[in-house]
Amino acid sequence: MEQKLSVIMAADVAGYSRLMEKGTLAALMAHRQELWDVEVAAHHGRIVKLIGDGMLVEFRAVEDAILCAVEIQRGMRSRNAGISPDRRIEFRIGINIGDILFEDGDVYGDGVNVAARIEGLAKPGGVSVSSSVHDTLGGRLGIRFEDAGEQALKNIGRPVHIYNVFIDAAGSGPAALMAPPSQEVRENPPVKSGRTLLHVSRFANLSGNPDQEYFAAGITQDVVAALSRFSGLNVIVRVPRVESQHHPPATYYTLEGSVRRGGDRIRVNANLTNATGEHIWAEKYDFDLIDMFDVQDELSRSIPAALNVKIEEAERYRVLAEPLKGSRAYDFYLRGRHIEKSLKPDEIRLAKEMFLAAIDADPAYARGYLGLAWLEIRKLKWNERVDMEATLASAIASASKALELSPYDADIHWALGVVHLWRGEADRAIGCYERGRELAPNNCDLLAEYCDALGYLGLLEDAIRIGELALRLNPSRPDWYFWNIAASKYLSGQYSEALALLEKMAELGSAYRLLAATYAQLGRLEEARRAAAELLKLNPEFSIERYSSRTPYRDKALLARYVEGLRLAGLPE
Repeated sequence: MEQKLSVIMAADVAGYSRLMEKGTLAALMAHRQELWDVEVAAHHGRIVKLIGDGMLVEFRAVEDAILCAVEIQRGMRSRNAGISPDRRIEFRIGINIGDILFEDGDVYGDGVNVAARIEGLAKPGGVSVSSSVHDTLGGRLGIRFEDAGEQALKNIGRPVHIYNVFIDAAGSGPAALMAPPSQEVRENPPVKSGRTLLHVSRFANLSGNPDQEYFAAGITQDVVAALSRFSGLNVIVRVPRVESQHHPPATYYTLEGSVRRGGDRIRVNANLTNATGEHIWAEKYDFDLIDMFDVQDELSRSIPAALNVKIEEAERYRVLAEPLKGSRAYDFYLRGRHIEKSLKPDEIRLAKEMFLAAIDADPAYARGYLGLAWLEIRKLKWNERVDMEATLASAIASASKALELSPYDADIHWALGVVHLWRGEADRAIGCYERGRELAPNNCDLLAEYCDALGYLGLLEDAIRIGELALRLNPSRPDWYFWNIAASKYLSGQYSEALALLEKMAELGSAYRLLAATYAQLGRLEEARRAAAELLKLNPEFSIERYSSRTPYRDKALLARYVEGLRLAGLPE
């Protein structure tokens, strides 16, 4: 089985059965060969399944899928000109971003199902897309959309927000706005306040073969599309002169890269610098060239994931090095997130002051409210002695306010997922996490936290798979990634594997709880008791009863396994 996140186009013919009665099969085959096959190939797509009158097409970038769909529908308008309405072949097209699975020559998965349901809502001759596609594209192609609102889709457990594409006459719409890949003439998108600016230079082709320009351009396009989905970044495709902008130079970062292909090997280099030219991050990726599509898919995940982590880290250090006076809402938020990582009560109070200062500096800045929500969430996860009902109410109020201000911020949907999890609302929690993944599929921290949630819900295989993906995407992974995967390994009865992950952590912190239970299950009681003692130093009020009565385990047998380990380790009832 192969699983990956892709842009999926689903298409079929409106009124297919009626048309076949009129002997239009030959015309349908001609449309496929002369229009569909040509446009799909031109936009780097791959037909993965033919289904009678329809098909599923996979793309590596949202821009490719949208442009392909628009050109196909324009082409069909021309081809239908002069044909009587009862014999016209009109396609409906739906586009979605989601996970797809390939197994035994078939393709399926949530991404496919949603795309197919969206296609069923499209008008004949029209294109409809999910909100994840709409939000990812933004305004980059000059496409106009009609907001069709949230729709309940058959056999899909959550409503999906749908947008319909306005299709202009040929030559006057988005295709006419696109420059050839070799020209750097895209205008900069509007810069949103409170975001870090990232300039992306087109990756250089060092292969000595002009035919490889398409590959370097394709990688650039994929990386830009993926980076645009991170809420904290303004991504600018070409690098303007810094002095022409109206922002402090320290907020600028530049990504540059190169591609070298030799025989059946490809090397891609990428490096990130700040406004002063200081190197923040560099990485090289080597591949055996088996499937070019897979190489680009891997790069479009790995590079954005690493950049998101490194830029946020660099921004925190930048803010902490500057005086507090004159800070922006964004700076206050970053300070609060940095301080919040401490386990000291005084510093937690200071973190709250920073988030409140962010709100005071800019009441419309959603992440100030998001920070307040995280402070309430950490009380639950750290098993503090608090009023559960009041804490959950405060957390959801802050997160909901943040969502109202910034509905397309993946981190906000993530935070709401945690709150719904602890409220015992499993379906709503999964819906929030999945919405976050739609908006930012390469957000490593979100994936690692989703691993934790899936473990609580007893979906242990899924939890481990998602957690290991987060590990792979984030070379600078924090210790808590290991803890979250170890928890699912423990609940699966894989105690030795859980311990091996915990031993990779440099700072155990609150992971002493899981470490104590793991040692106990392995019969290493002396080490279990030492870990329990360390936990109680950090959290003197910990009790098994409070932990077991609050944690959102859906399967009580899994909770019993955890509690058994805690008791064997000698933690207080």
